[in-house]
Amino acid sequence: MTIIGKSFHSGELERHFGIGVNKDLRFIADQAFEELKNDGMIKPTYNDISDPESWFEITEKGVNALERKILDDLDDVLMNIDPHLVEIRDGAWSAVTSNTPDALRQAAHSGRELIEQTLRIAAPNEEIENQDWYTPDSSSRNGITRRHRLKLIMIKYRQQESKTYLKIAEKACELILEIDRKLQSMSHDSTSPNRMDVEDSLRTAETTLRRVFIRNV
Repeated sequence: MTIIGKSFHSGELERHFGIGVNKDLRFIADQAFEELKNDGMIKPTYNDISDPESWFEITEKGVNALERKILDDLDDVLMNIDPHLVEIRDGAWSAVTSNTPDALRQAAHSGRELIEQTLRIAAPNEEIENQDWYTPDSSSRNGITRRHRLKLIMIKYRQQESKTYLKIAEKACELILEIDRKLQSMSHDSTSPNRMDVEDSLRTAETTLRRVFIRNV
């Protein structure tokens, strides 16, 4: 309550950022606080006599995340590929929670950009063309498809070349194509996308990227 405040009493968020916090933003801040606690970024001090679990401090993991500007395993992967990708991801979620006009359309566009740029940077054309398994696809103008990119990424990052994992790469490719189409339709639709649809698409995109890049997922 000290951080997020109450309807009749300002919290640290309002004082620090100099903004008014309505109940929707307060709820988002409350969820973020719980996520930080569950992820081990902050922990109770247990020092207060009357309320030992209500006062928190940042952990070493939290300090490291703050310094590197990464919050989870996907951020870590994206940062190593290109720091700009973390900014795109962060921008997508910031747009989802924003009350500014056309914010959801911006979020949908950012989600699509996250998929497109991550695949292109992690699996560049020349590297794909040098693979002995590469065969140009006539359906693509340059002969390279997202399937090619996903296959190379799976091999590079998950270090798996078995038929089983290659099938997973193909399925992941199909899923990411559908997500991309959905985000594209949202970003070009004449009406504003539904907030839940945008959030679901971003989460699914992130889950897919995790399964493509992170070996232990």
